[in-house]
Amino acid sequence: MSFEVMVGNKATATAVKLARVNVASAFPVTPQTTITEYLSDMIANGELDAELVNVEGELSSHVVVQAASRVGARTFVCTSGPGQLYMHHPMHQTSSDRLPVVMATVHRGNKSMQPDHTDLMSQLWTGWIQLYVEHNQEALDTCLMAYKIAEDERVRLPVVFGYDGYVLSYTAEPVEIPQQEDVDEWLPPNRPMPSILPDEVDSNSFGMNIRENDPQMRWKVHHEAILDTKDIITEVNESFGKKFGRNYGNGLIEEYKTDGVEAFIVAMGSLAGTARAAVDRLQNDGNSVGLLKLKCFVPFPTEEIQKLAANVGAIGMIDRNVCLGHGGAAYTQIRNAIYDIKDRPSVLEFFAGMGGKEVRVDDIYNIGLKTLNAAKDDKVHTAEVWV
Repeated sequence: MSFEVMVGNKATATAVKLARVNVASAFPVTPQTTITEYLSDMIANGELDAELVNVEGELSSHVVVQAASRVGARTFVCTSGPGQLYMHHPMHQTSSDRLPVVMATVHRGNKSMQPDHTDLMSQLWTGWIQLYVEHNQEALDTCLMAYKIAEDERVRLPVVFGYDGYVLSYTAEPVEIPQQEDVDEWLPPNRPMPSILPDEVDSNSFGMNIRENDPQMRWKVHHEAILDTKDIITEVNESFGKKFGRNYGNGLIEEYKTDGVEAFIVAMGSLAGTARAAVDRLQNDGNSVGLLKLKCFVPFPTEEIQKLAANVGAIGMIDRNVCLGHGGAAYTQIRNAIYDIKDRPSVLEFFAGMGGKEVRVDDIYNIGLKTLNAAKDDKVHTAEVWV
C-alpha cells in the first residue's frame, strides 16, 4: 500500500486503473471532466492498457461502454448533472440487458454547477445499483467494489457510485492506494457469461421493441435481481475489508454512535462527514443523537433501517435532493420502510446543500436538536425544513 494526497476525480481514475478496465468513454462535463484527463494520461504513459473512446455527447459515451460490455469487456463511464440526464435512455437498456457497466456520477445540481444529488436520484427507475460516497478514499474503494458487485455471476447488473462535485472531485485528501497485485488477486478479470435472462425473454434482441409472451416478465426478473443483491453487496464489503483493511458498515448502511440513542440523523455523501462532527458535539453536550449513513440507495436497505428505527423516537432525514412537488427521495423511502413498524418513530424532512449551498456543523447540530425534541413529544411532524 502507498499513500498519495489526491482529489476525488484522481482517486476514481486510480481505481479504474487498478481494476484494469478495458474500455472507457466519457464526454467532458464539469465537475467530472478531469477523470477522463487522468485516464488519458495513464493510457499515454503506459500505466493502463485500455481504449478511451472520445465521443460527441453523453448518450454516445454510454452506448460505447454498453456495446463493449456486451462482448465481455470491463467498462467505465462517468458523467455529472445534465450529462446524467442525456444518458437516461441507454441506462434503462444497460440494466435491462444485465450488463455489468460501472459508472461514476460526480454530483452536480441541474440548476447549479455546485453539487446536489438530483442528477443521480433522477435515475432511480433505470434499474441500476446506486452507491453513495463520503470521501475520496471511499471513492477509490467503492469503484473497486462496484466491479466486484456488478460482475458477480449472481448479479450481472450495472452499478453507479456518486460523490459530490467540487467538495470531493476537486478537493485533495490523503488516499491509501492498494498494490496492483492485491487488487488483481481480489478482482479477477471480467468473465463473459451467457445471458442469465429467463427463457421467456429473447436475450438476442436489443435496441428494438422485443416481442415476448409475457413482456412483464422482464421487469419482474429485473426487480427481484436488484433486491437479491443486498447479500452480495454485504459480502463484497466484508471481503474488501478483509483484504484491504477498510469497509463501510455492512455495505448498505453505516452506523455512527447509534447505541442506545433516542433519535438519529440520516445523511448521504459528503454531508455524512459533516454529520459525524455534529453528532460528536451533540453527544458531548449530552444529547442522545446518532448518525445513520446511507451507503446504498438501490436496493434500499429497508430491513436494516427498520431494526434501527424500532428503538428510537424520531429520525431526521437530510436530503440533498428534491422531487419538486413531492419531497426528498430518501425521506420518502425512509417513511415507506418504517410504515409497518408497530410503534414507528416520527420522520422529519430537512433539505440541505441543494445547489451546493454550504452546510456547516452548526446546521446539522441544530437538525439533531430538532430531531431529538420530536422524539420527546407526541406531536405529528410533517413540515419540511429548508436549512
